[in-house]
Amino acid sequence: MIVQKGHWALVTGASSGLGIEFAKALAARKINLILTARSESPMKTLAAKLQAAHGTEVFVAPADLSAPGSSEELRQRLEEQGLNPSILVCNAGAGISGNFIEQDPEQLRRVLELDVVSLTELTRLFGQRMHARGEGHILLVASMAAFQPTPLTAVYGAAKAYVLSLGEALHVELAPSVGVTVLCPGLMHTGFAAAANYHPPAMARATVLDPAAVAAVGIDALFSGRSSVVPGKLNALAALSSRFLSRHQLAKMVYRGAQA
Repeated sequence: MIVQKGHWALVTGASSGLGIEFAKALAARKINLILTARSESPMKTLAAKLQAAHGTEVFVAPADLSAPGSSEELRQRLEEQGLNPSILVCNAGAGISGNFIEQDPEQLRRVLELDVVSLTELTRLFGQRMHARGEGHILLVASMAAFQPTPLTAVYGAAKAYVLSLGEALHVELAPSVGVTVLCPGLMHTGFAAAANYHPPAMARATVLDPAAVAAVGIDALFSGRSSVVPGKLNALAALSSRFLSRHQLAKMVYRGAQA
């Protein structure tokens, strides 16, 4: 698929952090945008800026994707507006940290609904339509946490491992008409860690990247047809090195680092 001016891209989690940077990167390519997240006001502000800067059309569609059934509701809303995106960026996500058995069950459910269920549903709903048209691109945002078990962020790490496995499988299954790429970022200056009450170890803090650079890596990888990509040399090295240790060893290393 040759991405040209006039295509529409749906970006989830578009009210903050990496989602904003995805929207900026796509608008700079003259791609029209559908922005969705729970918070409507920051998306409207972003929409006005992108329209003024790039002349792209921007449609704001507030939605709580952690609510059951929200993916289908969003699809129906867009269909009513005549919007059928050929690009999907599943960026919305949430984290939770601490001892697993002490975590709030409702918060756990929302994390899984957002990180796993809605991502899967959106990928199927819009991927199905892309496949029928014979063109499309899907970017799934996973994490460096996908490469090893992550004690004290166990559910988040497991969810991102699912995203990585799903995306790399669909990269083969939906080819050549629909390109699927998984982006696996490490720590970024987005406020995500604070929201998840996660306090990264010193080694992880040394790898922090700017979200604009991460978004650019992800969009470039998507349009060049890569199955997955890890932004940052240190992160890429860490992902590669995880292949040479047992998952038990990796889990113990992560656990010790989280307690340091």
